[in-house]
Amino acid sequence: MAVSLGKPPVVNLVAIDTGSTLSWVQCQPCAVHCHTQSAKAGPIFDPGRSYTSRRVRCSSVKCGELRYDLRLQQANCMEKEDSCTYSVTYGNGWAYSVGKMVTDTLRIGDSFMDLMFGCSMDVKYSEFEAGIFGFGSSSFSFFEQLAGYPDILSYKALSYCLPTDETKPGYMILGRYDRAAMDGGYTPLFRSINRPTYSLTMEMLIANGQRLVTSSSEMIVDSGAQRTSLWPSTFALLDKTITQAMSSIGYHRTSRARQESYICYLSEHDYSGWNGTITPFSNWSALPLLEIGFAGGAALALSPRNVFYNDPHRGLCMTFAQNPALRSQILGNRVTRSFGTTFDIQGKQFGFKYAVC
Repeated sequence: MAVSLGKPPVVNLVAIDTGSTLSWVQCQPCAVHCHTQSAKAGPIFDPGRSYTSRRVRCSSVKCGELRYDLRLQQANCMEKEDSCTYSVTYGNGWAYSVGKMVTDTLRIGDSFMDLMFGCSMDVKYSEFEAGIFGFGSSSFSFFEQLAGYPDILSYKALSYCLPTDETKPGYMILGRYDRAAMDGGYTPLFRSINRPTYSLTMEMLIANGQRLVTSSSEMIVDSGAQRTSLWPSTFALLDKTITQAMSSIGYHRTSRARQESYICYLSEHDYSGWNGTITPFSNWSALPLLEIGFAGGAALALSPRNVFYNDPHRGLCMTFAQNPALRSQILGNRVTRSFGTTFDIQGKQFGFKYAVC
């Protein structure tokens, strides 16, 4: 998503993350560890050059809410300059950002709003964007701040489509949407139990014609996570079922992926060349199918490209994983690519639309 920050404006491309709440971009000066920001993500934002930029004071209510929602163990304050600070880590530590909170002008179309976001001074981030904008349920998330401007956002809903082919366009719509277009159905949307995010109730998982899940469980919708994470018991059933189906077409489970809690497959003919490169899988129609069912009858009937992908180092891998450390299951972005998805927060429902992008 492109955002226009400050005056004079600086346009940055940021990642959309429904699995987190804090919004941040890399800022000048970068005091500790800096992220190599791609040129297409825009210039690094410098709050000192924006005449509308203001620091968030340590004693402010917003700073206290930030500490509570991010579960910070120490005082989040830079006392010498009375600046509220933040620290956020993603997943198992693959990325983090530490910095100061600021408030500045954000332009959306022809409208302007004051946005509180983080100015990162220490960051570990391997993607190309300038930062991450959180769309979670906390009061300081980008979407909740935007909802405080009814002239900009008249209806609390977020719709987007992430294309399977990254060279093709997707879309994001804030506000009202076409309810009749959701041919995948609707399922109740609710605030997650243990995180300031939004969740669905998964009621069914069918793999290769076999029903693996018979009881209801919470599943967080996380656009920032690539893989869909399942409970270990569900993951084990999926592993067994898909591995049996893959063996019938000459593909076997790799031991390296098993240790990493991923599901990957290789055949004896996959290696080619002197350096042992893996031949990409191409017979997609031979692969087993999966379907995820949710409360209310909504269902995701997944195409093979939503379930599998070619990994140059591991072979043909599934977009599902297990993570025993997580308190909830997670619906990642690979399984929803090409689907139109809508967070109707005001109507408390989540909708799917097939083959949109």
